[in-house]
Formats: sequence, C-alpha cells, structure tokens
Amino acid sequence: MTLAQAKELIKCDPLNASQPQTWFDLGCGSGLFTKALNGLLPQDSLIYAVDKQGTAFNNKDIKFLQLDFVKDPLPNVSVDGILMANSLHYVKDKLLFLTRIKNHLKTRGVFLLVEYDIETSNQWVPYPISLLSAGTLSTQAGFESFAKISDRPSVFNGRKIYSALFSRGN
Repeated sequence: MTLAQAKELIKCDPLNASQPQTWFDLGCGSGLFTKALNGLLPQDSLIYAVDKQGTAFNNKDIKFLQLDFVKDPLPNVSVDGILMANSLHYVKDKLLFLTRIKNHLKTRGVFLLVEYDIETSNQWVPYPISLLSAGTLSTQAGFESFAKISDRPSVFNGRKIYSALFSRGN
C-alpha cells in the first residue's frame, strides 16, 4: 500500500481539526499509517508511535516508543485519538483491551481502526475482526458511535481492508 492509499483509507472528519492533536498509533510497524496520520493532522500535532520492534522516524511530530502495547502500560497522557492499523488482530481479548485504552482518550476522543474484513484466523491475522464484529465491539466497549470510513481491496487475501471510527463523545 502506498502512503497516498493509506491516507485515503484513514481520512475522516476528526483529523480536520484546526488545533494540534495528540494521538497514539499502537502497533505502528514500519510507520506507513503513522506517516499517513501525520500528513492528515493539523500542523504541530504529536503522534506517539508504539511498537515492540524498533522503528526510526525522522520527524519532530512523531515520538517512537518501544513497547508491547498489549502488555506494557502506555504513557499517562490523554489523547485525541488512537490509531490501530492492522494491529488489533494481534489482541486476543479485544473488549478488555479497548476498555483499558479508552481511558487514554479525551472526552470527544476517537479510535481509528484499520483491519482486514475477515472472521477466520490465519498465521498473519491470529484474532481477526470483521467490520460487522468491530461495530459490535464498539458498542460493547462503550463508544457512543461507530462508522465505516472506507475500504479497499487487500493484496494479501483477496478480501477488503476497511477503516472505521469509534467515537467516545458527540
């Protein structure tokens, strides 16, 4: 996926704020979606890019933290949003995890999800979450709203990769 395609997949209204924002990108991997998010956020925003594998960012707006986002505590900061692009499928107990990380969101914070629209696990996606299941999870975790943002064909499994937004407040 290209940077432009990643941006198109996650582009949504909460990113169009006029004031700088603070975000977590949990499971940032090589940083494709971190860079996409950075390109869509207002100037002087800050992204805490979190992954257990080391990643280098040459950008003052991206602070890399080498942590296991499932097991390790996140920094004690309130954020405007949390991005998880192709990483929630590594979390076995998604409801417990979302309930825990939701506490980091500001009152009107959002959770931005990018995942494969599949229900059957495989060696690369051990705990999949389809779009339908994500909507149910959003409600169970106490988010006030859920909306699909976009989708595109996946090069890995012939299915779709989708993006969705869980909103904490109106």
